[in-house]
Amino acid sequence: MTLLVTEIHPFSILNEPSFIVFASDRRISREDKFDDTREKIFQVPVLKAGIGYFGLAEIPEARIHRPMSEWLMNFIKTIQSSETISNFALRLSDTLNVLIPDKWRKTMISGFHIAGFNSGNQPEFWYVRNVDDDRQTLFGEYRAREDFRRCHAANLQPGMYQIYRNGDIRAHVVAWDNIDRSLGGLLNAPDFKRLLTPQAYVEWLRFKMEITAMFYEKFCARSIIGRPVDAFSISAT
Repeated sequence: MTLLVTEIHPFSILNEPSFIVFASDRRISREDKFDDTREKIFQVPVLKAGIGYFGLAEIPEARIHRPMSEWLMNFIKTIQSSETISNFALRLSDTLNVLIPDKWRKTMISGFHIAGFNSGNQPEFWYVRNVDDDRQTLFGEYRAREDFRRCHAANLQPGMYQIYRNGDIRAHVVAWDNIDRSLGGLLNAPDFKRLLTPQAYVEWLRFKMEITAMFYEKFCARSIIGRPVDAFSISAT
C-alpha cells in the first residue's frame, strides 16, 4: 500500500509562482508485510514535472522482478527534450501494457501520478493506471487521462488548490483532513509560520505524511504505510 499525494496550487502566493507538490511514504509491502523501503516519487526536470507510483511495486524483466523505482528512473532517462507531459504519459501507458503481464494488469492495482507545467506554464495532472475512479474496478490495461485541465481547473477560485491522492484512503480522508482542521488551524496564529512559499507547503505535507506514517507503524496491524517520507515541489518558473 502507499500514501501518495499530489497538490496543484494554480494561484500565486504573494510573489511566488504557481506550484505543484508531491509527497509519498517509502513503505513497500508484500502480502501486508514489510518488504522493502523505496522512493515512490521522482522529479522530471526535462518536463518541469514529477511522477509518483502506487500499487504494483515491481516490473518483470527476464527471470527477475525489478523494483518499480529502478525501472521508473531508467524510463525517465528516455525522455527526449521535445517530449511533452501528455506524450510521456501516453508512452508510459503503452510501455506498461507491453511489459506488465496480462494477469497482473487484470488482478493487481497499479497507477501513476504525473503532474507538471506544459509549454504554456499551465499545470496538468495525468493518471496512468489500470483501475477506475472507484479504486476497485480493474480495466485489465493501463490508460492515460488528464484530469486537472479537463475536470478541475475551471472550478477553482483564487486561494484554492486541487489535491489528488491514492493509497490507503482512510489515511487520506480521516487522518490527513483532521490534521488540516486541527494543527493546520494553528498556522494562522501570529507565532506560527504561515504557508506562504512552495517550500513551506513541502514541509507541511512532509509533516502530515510523517505523522500519518508513525500512526500506521504503531497501531495498524498491517505494514502498509511507513517512513521515511519524500516530498518536493515544482514551480511554474
